Amino acid sequence: MFCERYPHGPIGGRITYDYASVFRVQASDGYFFEKFSQTAVDDKEIDNDTGQLTIVKLSINDNKERIQVFQDLYVEALYTIVHKVGKSIALPEAQLCKYVQNAFQVDDSLHQRLLDRAKKEKPPIVLLNVLLLEARDLIAKDINGFSDPFTMMGVVPGSRRKGNADREAGNGDHDDGDDHELETPPASPHSQKQGNVLHRFGGSFRRRIGSKKSGKSDTKSIPAKYIKASSVQYKTLNPKWNEKFQFIVDDVTSDRFHMDIWDHDDEEKSVIDAVTSLNHITGLKGLGRYFKEVTQSARAGSQDCTDDFLGCVTIKLKDVPSSGLEEWTVLEKRSDRSEVSGQVRLKLWLSTKEERIDQQEDDLMDVKQHIELIRQFALHEIRVSGAPVSFFNGQLSDPASTILHQHAIQGDLTELHQFMCQWLAYSAMINIGISFSFLYDILSRLISKWAPLALDRDEENTLAESFQTFDEHCKKAVMDHRVNVATSKRSQLESFSNMLRCWKLMRESPLYEKCLPFQKSFDHDINAILQKSADEYFQVILKKWEDEQNPCNELLNVLQALNKACGKIPKFDPIFKTFTATNYGQITYREFDRLLDEYICSEMMSEKKSDLKTMMMSASKSEGDNEELLITILKVHLAAQEFRQYRLPKQKYRLDKSDWSQIFDRVVVKWMDTAKLKAFGRVELACQLDATIQIASSEIRHTSSYVDVCHIIDQYLAIWERMHVSDAVLRADLTEKLVQCICKIAEYYADRVLAQLASDGFCGQLQAFIPAALLNLFCAAVNNIEQVRRSLVVTEKLHLDELVEQYEQKTQQKANWKCEVEVELDRCDKYLSEQIECTIDRLTRRQLAILKKHVFHLAWSPSACPVEGALKPLTDTLKAIYAFSSTQNSRLSTLLHRNFVRVMHSQVNILLPLFDECIEENPGLEPVFYQRLYEAWSVLTDFFHAGGKGISLETFETIPAHVELVSKLSLNQMSTIRIIEQYYKNLLKEQNDVSECKYGILNVRAYYNSNSQTLVIDVIGAKQVIPLDANGLSDPFVVIELVPRIRYPTQPVSKTKVVSKSLNPIFDETFEFHIPPKIPTGGMVHFVVMDHDFLRSNDFAGEAFLDLTEVPGFGTAGVANTLRQFNLILIHPSNSNKSMIEVLSSRKEDKEAQNFIRTLSVAY
Repeated sequence: MFCERYPHGPIGGRITYDYASVFRVQASDGYFFEKFSQTAVDDKEIDNDTGQLTIVKLSINDNKERIQVFQDLYVEALYTIVHKVGKSIALPEAQLCKYVQNAFQVDDSLHQRLLDRAKKEKPPIVLLNVLLLEARDLIAKDINGFSDPFTMMGVVPGSRRKGNADREAGNGDHDDGDDHELETPPASPHSQKQGNVLHRFGGSFRRRIGSKKSGKSDTKSIPAKYIKASSVQYKTLNPKWNEKFQFIVDDVTSDRFHMDIWDHDDEEKSVIDAVTSLNHITGLKGLGRYFKEVTQSARAGSQDCTDDFLGCVTIKLKDVPSSGLEEWTVLEKRSDRSEVSGQVRLKLWLSTKEERIDQQEDDLMDVKQHIELIRQFALHEIRVSGAPVSFFNGQLSDPASTILHQHAIQGDLTELHQFMCQWLAYSAMINIGISFSFLYDILSRLISKWAPLALDRDEENTLAESFQTFDEHCKKAVMDHRVNVATSKRSQLESFSNMLRCWKLMRESPLYEKCLPFQKSFDHDINAILQKSADEYFQVILKKWEDEQNPCNELLNVLQALNKACGKIPKFDPIFKTFTATNYGQITYREFDRLLDEYICSEMMSEKKSDLKTMMMSASKSEGDNEELLITILKVHLAAQEFRQYRLPKQKYRLDKSDWSQIFDRVVVKWMDTAKLKAFGRVELACQLDATIQIASSEIRHTSSYVDVCHIIDQYLAIWERMHVSDAVLRADLTEKLVQCICKIAEYYADRVLAQLASDGFCGQLQAFIPAALLNLFCAAVNNIEQVRRSLVVTEKLHLDELVEQYEQKTQQKANWKCEVEVELDRCDKYLSEQIECTIDRLTRRQLAILKKHVFHLAWSPSACPVEGALKPLTDTLKAIYAFSSTQNSRLSTLLHRNFVRVMHSQVNILLPLFDECIEENPGLEPVFYQRLYEAWSVLTDFFHAGGKGISLETFETIPAHVELVSKLSLNQMSTIRIIEQYYKNLLKEQNDVSECKYGILNVRAYYNSNSQTLVIDVIGAKQVIPLDANGLSDPFVVIELVPRIRYPTQPVSKTKVVSKSLNPIFDETFEFHIPPKIPTGGMVHFVVMDHDFLRSNDFAGEAFLDLTEVPGFGTAGVANTLRQFNLILIHPSNSNKSMIEVLSSRKEDKEAQNFIRTLSVAY
C-alpha cells in the first residue's frame, strides 16, 4: 500500500512509499515539530456558494390556497394572451400558450380547463391613454401676434358602432339623435346657452377605474367618453400642456382619436366653466344633444366670443403600437378656408380595465400579478438553461417578453412600474443565488426612472417592505461573512462585493429616503454591524472552545480562531473600502483587540484551580518537565505573534498593556534545548528506517531519510521564524545555537549516509564498473546529501540584517556574531560539497585505467579514422558511469543536476592529466598529432557541456588544467614559422603594453624607399640606459637585424659604434637594408642594446622592436622618403614565451626550429 507523505518531491514530483513507515519518524517524538504547524481550529471554509445553485424542477406544495393562487396566475397569463391589444409583431397565440404551459409545468388537461376559464372571463375594457405634451409653430390669431390655444379631443366611433349609438339615443330624446353629429368632431366648443359650457377632464387618471380609492360611482352618470378639453395656454405659439386624458374604446379596429386645437377669445368665461354641463349629461341622448348644439353654434358664424380653429389631428387606434406612440404630428385643416400651421406632440398608448366575475378589488392586483409572472418565467428560463442561478442576467425568451409586455399594457403599468415589478420579483430570489450584479442594474434603472409622486402610497409601501427585506438580508450577510464567504473562491468574493454595491446604491438613493424616511446613514450602519459582527464572532468561538481544565489550550484556540478571521482581512478590506467609507481592517482588529484584552484580563485574575497565570509561570520554570504544557505555551506565543502582525503601524492597542515577553523568552530557551534533542533523535531514526522512495515522472534516486531531515530543518526554521524573542542579545545567541544545530544535523546525516554506503561495499576493491544496485545506492546517497545541502539556504529566514540592527542599537557594539553565523553556514556547505565530491571521485577513479587506455588509442589512431569515431570507446565509458539503466542513454535520469555536473567535473579532472601526459610523453612530433588531440578535446568539451545541461563553457575557463591543456595543444599544433612569428608578436605586444621605462628608451628614425626598395634606419641614440659596469655607467652599442630571420635569411646583422661610459649615448648612424616592399607576417626590426666589455662577454641592456607596417613607405604607413622618428621603450623578455621556446626546442628534426633556438643564444 502506498500513500503520500509529503506533497511534492525535489523537482515537483509526487513522493510515495510504503505506508508502514509513513509517520514513524514524526510519531517517534509525538509529532514534536508538526504540532506547531497544526491548528485546533478547522481551516475548512463552509461552502455556502448559492451562486452555483441550479434549478432542476419547479413545484408547489399541496396547500390548497397556494394551488389556487398558482392557478389564478396561470389564468391571468392566458387571459393576457387571449386579449392582446395594440399593433405589434406578435407571436402566434398557440405558441404563447404553450410557453405558459411549459413555464408553469401544467399538464394538458389542466391547461385546457384553465384556458376555458380564461376565455369565459369578461373581456377587458380597452382604454386609450393620451398624453398631450406640447405644440409648436401655431398660427397667430390675436392682434398681439399670439394665440391662446387649447384642445378638444375625443374618440370617434367607427361606422360599425353608429347604429347601436342611434338606437340608444332614440330611446330618449329623438330630437337630439343626430347620427352625423356623432361621427363628426365638434366644430367649436362655444355655446351661448347657460349651463352648456365646457369642462376640462385633465389631471391624473388611475390605471383601474372603479378602484376602492375612487369611491362609489354614480351609475346613472356617464363620464365624458367622446370629448374632453385641455387647459388654455395664454399668449404663445408654442404651448406646453403635459396633460393626461383617458378614453374608453369600443372597437380598437375601427375607432379613431380626434383632436382640435382652438384659440380661446372669450374673456368673460373660462373654459373650465364652459364644459360644466358635460357632468350633468345622462345617457347618449343628452350627449348627442350637446354635440348638435356645439356644431350648430359654430356653423351660425356668430362673431361674438367665437373661438378660432388652429388645426386638428386624427389617428386610427388600430395603428397605435402595443408599446405606444409618441411623435410630432402635423396639424391638418378642417376645410379649405382654414388657415393652419405647426405640429403637436402626443403620446398615445392602449391599456385595459378588467371586470371579471367574482373579482375582488385590489389596487395592486396588476402589480402583484406582474411580479409573479416575472418570477415564474425567470425560474423557468433558469431551469431550461441548466446554468447556475447566478448566471441569469434577466434575458427572457421572446414569448416571455411578449406576455409580460402585453400584461404591462393591459394593466397600464408604466416603465417605472415595470422596473419596480422587476426589482420586487428578482430581489425575492436572493435565497436561491440571484446575481447581485444583476440586481444592481435593475435597481439603478428603477432609481433613475423614479420621480416624486410617481408612485402612490400603496406602491411605496410595497417597495418599503422590499427594501427592508433586502436591508435585513445584507445586514445578516455582513454579520456572518466570516463564516459564509469563502475567501478562497473568487466568485463568492465578487458576489459579496456586488451585494455591498447594490446595498449602498439602495440606501443612498432618494427613493429609499422616500419609502423609509428617518433612517441612519449607511456608513453608520456598516460600522455598527461590523463591530457587532466581531463581537458575536468572538463570543461564538469563546463558547466553542471553552475549557475550564486547560485555560492555556482555551486561549490558544481562541487566538487561532481570531487569526483565521484576521487572515481574511486582506480580502475583505479592499471590498469595504471600495464600496463603503469604512476601514474594515481597523474596525475588526480593534474590536478583536478589545475583546481579547478583556478576556485575558479576566482569565489572569481568575481564582480557579487551573488558572492561566499559574500554568504560564509553571511552563517557564527551568526545572519544569511538562512537555505538553511547554508546547501549548509556545503555540500560544506563536498565535499571539501572528495576531500582532495584523496591526496597523504606529498605533496603540489595548493588548500592549499585557507584557509576557519574559515568560515567553524563557519558554523559547527551553524549547530550543528540547528541539535539539528531538531533531538528532529523528535523524538517527530516519537513517534506521531509510527506504527507497519513488518520485512520480522522475527516475532520480532518493531514500526517505533525506525527506525527514529536510523536513526537520524546514520545521526548525519555520518555527524559529515565527517566534519573537524580546531580548535582542538573547535572540542573537539563540540564532547562533540554531545555526550550529542545523549544521551539525546536516553533517551528522551526511556522515551516516556515507558510512552506510561504505558498509554496503562501495569503498571495497571492485571492478571499474560497479553493479547497478550499488550504483543506485551511490546515486541515492549523493542526492540525499545534496538535498540536505540545499536546505541550508537559510539566511533570509534568519532575518540577520534586522536582528543586527536591533542588537547594535541595544548594545552599541558591533554584531560580530553575524560573521560567525555566515562562516558556520559556509563551512557546512563546503563540508557537504566536499563529501559529495570525494564520493564521486571514488567512483570515477575506478575508470582511470580504462580511460588511460582509450586516450592512448585515440592519440595513435590512424589519421584516416575520424576523431568522433576514435573517441567513441572513450565517451561510451564516460556515459556508463551514470547511464547504467536498461535504456543505456538515460543521462540525468538518476542524479540531481548538480551531482550530474559534479560527476562530469570529476571525469574532466581525470582526463586532463591523461591528455597532458600524452603530450609530455610525445614531444616534438608532427603538428598533426597534436591537432588530432586538440580536436578530440574540443569534442569532449562539447560532450561535457551537454547542450547547456552539463558543465558551462564559462566554468571550463576557470579550470587551470583545462586552460593549460588547450594552450599546449594550440601551440604544438602550430607550424614552426607560425610559432616564431607569434613569438615576436608577443614581444612587440609586451613592449607596447609597458607603462614605465625601466630599461631606457631607444630613439630611431626609419623610412622605406620603394624606388630603390631600401629600408633606411637612423639610430639616433638612447636615454636612461641601465648601468651595467662597476663605475655606474655602461658602454652601450646597438645591434640591428630584421626578424624573423626565416623571412630575411640574407639580410646582415648590423651594429653601431660603442659609446663609452654613458647612459644617454648618441650614435647618429644610418643603416640600409634592401628588402622587397611586401612585408611578411610579423616582419619587424629588432634592436638589441648591449654593454661592451673587453674581458668578458657583452651584457644585455634591453631590446626593442619596430613593426615594419608603421614605417613610412610600406603600404599606407606614410609617404616614401619621409623620415619618421620612433621612441622605442626597451624591455627585457619575460617568461611568457617560454612554452614556445620549449616547443621549438623539442622539434629536434626541424631545422628551422633549431636555427631559431640557436639565434636566441648568439652572443653579440
